Amino acid sequence: MNIICWVRSDFRLQDNHMLARAVELLKENPKATVEFVFWLNPDYIGEYEARQQYFFQALEIFSDACKEKEMPIRFIEGDEQAFLDATEDADILLFNAEYVEPFKTRDEKIIKKRKDRQTERLLDRHLLHPHDIKKQDGKFYKVFTPYKNAFMKKDIPAPYEVKWQTLRDHYQKRQHDNSFIDAYFKKAESEAVFHPGEKQAKQRLKKFIEQSLEGYEENRDLPAVDGTSLLSRYLRTGEIGIRTVYAAVQEAKESKGKQTFITELIWREFYYMILMHFPESKRQAVNTQYREIEWEKDEEGFKAWCEGKTGYPIVDAAMRQLNQTGWMHNRLRMIVASFLTKDLLVDWQKGEQYFQQKLVDYEAASNIGGWQWAASVGTDAVPYFRVFNPTTQSKKFDKDGEFIRKYVTEIKDLSKQYIHEPTAEQRKDYGYPEPIVAHDEARKRAIARFK
Repeated sequence: MNIICWVRSDFRLQDNHMLARAVELLKENPKATVEFVFWLNPDYIGEYEARQQYFFQALEIFSDACKEKEMPIRFIEGDEQAFLDATEDADILLFNAEYVEPFKTRDEKIIKKRKDRQTERLLDRHLLHPHDIKKQDGKFYKVFTPYKNAFMKKDIPAPYEVKWQTLRDHYQKRQHDNSFIDAYFKKAESEAVFHPGEKQAKQRLKKFIEQSLEGYEENRDLPAVDGTSLLSRYLRTGEIGIRTVYAAVQEAKESKGKQTFITELIWREFYYMILMHFPESKRQAVNTQYREIEWEKDEEGFKAWCEGKTGYPIVDAAMRQLNQTGWMHNRLRMIVASFLTKDLLVDWQKGEQYFQQKLVDYEAASNIGGWQWAASVGTDAVPYFRVFNPTTQSKKFDKDGEFIRKYVTEIKDLSKQYIHEPTAEQRKDYGYPEPIVAHDEARKRAIARFK
């Protein structure tokens, strides 16, 4: 019997449902063999931005770790048929599930084409299956708080123990040519420092719990402070298991920060459930009454937003952080999303797609959910009349202008008094643009448009 583990976005040897299941099967069938494969379909890659660079760097580190343990991954390049041909001898095909499109449809096709042969799709990326939490009438929640209350009553699975020595002892070492993958790894080289890898992910979790979890409630909104977990990229590529994160946080001493962080993990589950049950939300507002909003076709404004040249220092600093590092602080994601959709009245989908292009931690469910929340068109979203004032947000969350100075370097010498809102003369002297829109007027326009 030959077992194939289809590696996808699960670049870790511990707390991996697929690998734990493979160990289980090997114990039941001592003469069976196991092998790891990674299928690379060029159609899914897109242009090399930070997201692709991070993904392939993480994959390379995982590939090296497997090789060190004498379990080299076999890489397959090509279309669906190439994958099916290359895995023809798999008596059992195991993979960790992805329930969002286009991957859900792809996986269902593979299962169907394998016909009667055993194929197991395993829950791994999330704590609970999207179908697990329903209202009493059998329908799914659209409001977060009752969903969270129901979630908290559920039993959460413990991290999976993986005896990788068992996998190594049964590993099928066949001859295969992996040379083509080096070109993908080389293209992923970048000046940005991403810190990928399972080891780095575990170290980051440990540091966060020891140094930042207790103060998470207060510090998570301050972009100049290392107050967030920075685990999203590792969860995206599966370099750490979500159960590992949840269990470690639960074991930490009680604090307001701990409870707030657990709530954030549940938001991740909530948005995943929403996207699975409302797949149209990638291109349509979940709140149907806002599907007919007439958005502005402001290409100049959108370009200024993308480049971090809006004339609003906190917005510009945030967008430059994204462009330079492939990541953006969560409070800033809300500020820039509100600015694009309310101040500029540009369609939220344009912002969502730009984030998809640039973010190393891009996950469709959380990103779409966040954008629809900020644009007031999603489920349980911020009311349409709540429009973030970028200058007020800046003064509140970057009080001394420390974050702005790091990214909007042309005005770094301005005093605390002017860093959030430079005068016309200062803008001229430092070569920093005038605001592309007057916030007060834009706010009134947005509210009227939504009404």
